[in-house]
Amino acid sequence: MPRPWLLAAVVLAGLAAAAPARPAAERVGLLSLEAPAGYERTLGVLAVRARTILPAVESDLGARAASRFRMILLPPGVPRDSGLARLDQAAPPWAAGYYLPAFRVGAIRIAEANRYPYGTLESVLAHETAHVILHDAAGDRLPRWFDEGVATLQGRRWTLEDVLVYSSSLLTNDLPPLDSLDASFQASAGEARLAYAASFAFVAWNVRRHGPGWIPALLRATRDAPFPEAWAAVTGGGTLAQAERSWRRGSLFRYRWIPVLTASSTLWLVVALLALAGGVRRRGRARAERARWPEFEAVAPPDEPEAP
Repeated sequence: MPRPWLLAAVVLAGLAAAAPARPAAERVGLLSLEAPAGYERTLGVLAVRARTILPAVESDLGARAASRFRMILLPPGVPRDSGLARLDQAAPPWAAGYYLPAFRVGAIRIAEANRYPYGTLESVLAHETAHVILHDAAGDRLPRWFDEGVATLQGRRWTLEDVLVYSSSLLTNDLPPLDSLDASFQASAGEARLAYAASFAFVAWNVRRHGPGWIPALLRATRDAPFPEAWAAVTGGGTLAQAERSWRRGSLFRYRWIPVLTASSTLWLVVALLALAGGVRRRGRARAERARWPEFEAVAPPDEPEAP
């Protein structure tokens, strides 16, 4: 998720301010999962699930974190003068989670976890953990779109809701080049939604083409070569530009013209309704999870509509 370096001093100050009242913590491997007082039950449940999530992400990426890292659960309505509030300033308000590599600290906003492209606290944790591992494996040598696409793939799978977000965006906008997406990840919620959907779609498309071992192989190759060269080596000589052109042609046909041609038909109405139902089910799962965590349900505001 977003990693704004200009707020580094603010974040450091926030963490220092929070230090005297250190939150409750659970260790899961190299992960220190933390939460403020009153969220111990939420912390405990997520820590249990983290024992499955972390090994799965490590297995999929063929790598693991290099050293200890922290993930802090941010509840809604934290006091404005608290260290947690200053940490909360490190990302756009729509972001459900983010990771700051310079400090090996990430945050998960509990009240935003059910927003696109996530669904649950578990999916945000998987996403942010993937960022940790990717950064430790390749530093800053990975393009932002690849980093976000892989992390999103770890948190969830392509659904009809993604189809609706993706195709409705392409009806009024051109599919942006991948290397132009960086600014979109920290822009408005609408721009970020398309950036996440596009990077997610391209990474998933390549996994289908090259198999599940493609991501670990590419990460290994980037240790010795720039990303475009590593890409060509892992894909058997095909360039990144060629892959993007092929994916773009297929995407523009599948996600722009088919919806236009069927806009008045029952088919597209059914797809839209199914996508809506998928979003409702996702938010329902999030509410069901919160129902088992009373301390969250007591303070969390009702779900808001998805950002446009």
